[in-house]
Amino acid sequence: MDWISTERWEQFGREETTAHRLGTARDGWLDRYGDWVVWSGLRLDAWDFRKSLRERFGFEPRGWLARGLSKDAAGQQATKVVAGETPGKLGVKEWGVAYYVEPAGGYSSGLFLDQRRNRHWVRTLQPARTLNLFAYTGSFSVCAALGGGKTLSVDAAKSHLARARENFALNDLHTSSGHRFIAEDAMKIIPRLVRRGESFDLIVLDPPTFGRGGRNTFRLTRDLPEALRGCFNLLERGGWLLVSCNFAAWTARDLRQVCVEILRGERLVIEPGENVPEIPRGAIAWRVRKG
Repeated sequence: MDWISTERWEQFGREETTAHRLGTARDGWLDRYGDWVVWSGLRLDAWDFRKSLRERFGFEPRGWLARGLSKDAAGQQATKVVAGETPGKLGVKEWGVAYYVEPAGGYSSGLFLDQRRNRHWVRTLQPARTLNLFAYTGSFSVCAALGGGKTLSVDAAKSHLARARENFALNDLHTSSGHRFIAEDAMKIIPRLVRRGESFDLIVLDPPTFGRGGRNTFRLTRDLPEALRGCFNLLERGGWLLVSCNFAAWTARDLRQVCVEILRGERLVIEPGENVPEIPRGAIAWRVRKG
């Protein structure tokens, strides 16, 4: 296991971060969610890991959970409690920002840990108007709202947007104050927003490799170019487009090439997004600024 350092653990404490990667191995990884840990991989020796956590960090989890890994959604397995207490919905923090997660609620907890530094970038950017597509539980929207801006969160799943509203409330953000939540297919809403003449100074485009909303499907390799072009048309001059994905077949160079080819001829600046060092196989991201 390639563990995070004790210095990193202490830094998380100072930063008020209680959800993060603890270590990565050849056959999986170990994540922390508050007082619980989740092992994603092929094997789990809870007692061995427990000893390591105690000796390295002085950390005694209240519960241990495990889930198998699969290359496709159909093969994903539910998360199971293997030792200790079963967690329900609990609050965690990331740089002091609070989010609800459910470590035992399914294949995803409700917060993608590999986007931690990109979320922090959004918060420090303080955008005035943010469009968050494929918003999931609204973490990027929360960070944008904490900077004082207005937000529009779009996701095909009403349950995800319900959790997004809860995350707003958890951070004392009133959703009636310039924040919208729309349950809709992102590919349908982009041209609608263009026709309305809406514009944004930050757009977060973080789609799944494959997603299904009602009768519609999204395939990254097929639909990302159209989404990129539409989002660029919605950007204010000087605005930022954060493009991210977690497609195993693509490298950061591949994603950059897609952005450059689709936006060829446009005035723009493209630079790497933020990555999380302790998550080596995490999401890749680029920031595109409209000139």
